[in-house]
Amino acid sequence: IYGKVYYGPYPFEIHENQYTYKRFRKYSRFIPMTAKAFLNLETLFEPSYNCENWSDRGQLMLRVSMKYITDDEDLGLGTYDLIVRFKKENNKFKVMNTVSEGPFVNLTNSSDPSKITIAFKTTSPVRSYIRLKNGKKTIEAKSGTRHEVVVANLKPDTLYHYKIGYNDFLSREYSFRTAPEKGKGRVVFAYSGDSREGVGGGEANFMGMNYMIAERTANLAYRKNADLFIFGGDLMNGNTTSPDDYRTQLYAFKQAFSGFWHHRPVYACMGNHESLLRTFENDNGELLRLDRWPYATESSEAVFADELVLPENGPVPSDPNRPSYKESVYSFQYGPIKFIAFNNNYWIAKAKSPLWQIPKIFGGCPEGYIMNDQMEWIEKELEKGEKNPTVKYIILFAQEPVIPNGGHIQDCMWYLGNNQVSAVTYDSKTDKLIPEKEGIIDVRNRLLRLVGKNRKVAAVLGSDEHSYHKTLIDNSVPVGDPKKDDKEGFNMVCLNDNSCSTLKDLEFPTWYIVSGGSGAPYYSEEPTPWNRYWKKNPQRYKRSQHTSMRGCYYYSSQENMMLFTADENKI
Repeated sequence: IYGKVYYGPYPFEIHENQYTYKRFRKYSRFIPMTAKAFLNLETLFEPSYNCENWSDRGQLMLRVSMKYITDDEDLGLGTYDLIVRFKKENNKFKVMNTVSEGPFVNLTNSSDPSKITIAFKTTSPVRSYIRLKNGKKTIEAKSGTRHEVVVANLKPDTLYHYKIGYNDFLSREYSFRTAPEKGKGRVVFAYSGDSREGVGGGEANFMGMNYMIAERTANLAYRKNADLFIFGGDLMNGNTTSPDDYRTQLYAFKQAFSGFWHHRPVYACMGNHESLLRTFENDNGELLRLDRWPYATESSEAVFADELVLPENGPVPSDPNRPSYKESVYSFQYGPIKFIAFNNNYWIAKAKSPLWQIPKIFGGCPEGYIMNDQMEWIEKELEKGEKNPTVKYIILFAQEPVIPNGGHIQDCMWYLGNNQVSAVTYDSKTDKLIPEKEGIIDVRNRLLRLVGKNRKVAAVLGSDEHSYHKTLIDNSVPVGDPKKDDKEGFNMVCLNDNSCSTLKDLEFPTWYIVSGGSGAPYYSEEPTPWNRYWKKNPQRYKRSQHTSMRGCYYYSSQENMMLFTADENKI
């Protein structure tokens, strides 16, 4: 193994910058045949390098980049960043207990604006505390390495300053603003997805993600004064059989967003790459990948929930043998907006090809499928939002696009119109695999109808396709209906434009918008029934009240992020 270790003070220029970021100044090569490196910290105390005014202690960001020598080709082992706090004693440098992750502001919402949760990790167990500048209040946490501290008795829509501390350590000052009361305030939120690895080396391929673009996205949202960031899944490459690797990649995502997250909350949902798997090979050499068990502790859903701090008000699985929906399906209100996060990458089972047939052999869900228990929960959440006078707008978000347009029209919630795709459950009493009653097009249309009868839904957001696109869906746009279109009994819809029905019972037009532009490799546009319709009818939007600067359909392959602004009158 050989490589380099880069290092520099972290956070950089702590006395000047509110937004935390990394900057490296020195590096050291691995000592041959040892996989070790010697870091000469003394140089960072020299006047020309000591930008932090260190005297006897400090904190570093280390970047370790490694390769492994083989006879054929040297293998890249990745690039990893970690934080190290140190103290100088008797001309020696001693490693100290370090805040390895965070602090992160979580669960800021109008459902209860009087409290938030601040989460962080330390390298060794310690009893920590949060110190609020406003009122000089101190909140102590339990001893451990994982710290989730509830800060309560706060005022709505109020700016607070805080520090975290333990023993001899007190952090720099951060800030957070509590959410406004329900229905009140002007709210700005950012949305994007797909920060998994890009192409190009360096920070585009960093610990399973495209750190370069993701950090830039978070920084931009901060500068544009977003109150919260909604992230649409595929935070990382994932698709791993190792829980430690899964956690390491999520750690990278949290690092990329830390400058934003120190001050403002991030609400994420699960993508198809947030998969923690057990992998098998069949006689043909094909890999078969199933959601990892035991589900309670090692499923994709369980570890995702363990690593993030998200609302716990999702549905309870109708089958106790399936993974929990806890913290991967949830809702919350922020000012006049109700957010509904749903998980259409639940209990995943997949292979290279064909994607949708693996559940039929082993059980589980294909990408994009929503089980009935979750769908019923979504319906109830929409009904509650419709009846709540403080909810002016509803935003739904999940990773797999409900209406795809490029890169994933062969799966998501479309599968090129193949309604044979469904989830399958093993019945231990009969020793049989039982498919769900609804195919993927039935499930998608059920969701379209739930959304289409709700006048408060402003948009349904997705990612997965590494692009930006928006599509207006109303009762004139062809989307396919198995009851009308499957005349030959093939369980297929939209084999041609003449066999692609509209859903006439959609009462309210709805925007379906995808922003998968946080760094994953780009996708280009592909033809679908709905985008062909809008291209043939570009004049229609001009006669509609649902006007938009670029019409009722638009597609771009550029990296992107969306900003929404909402108040009591409009979004």
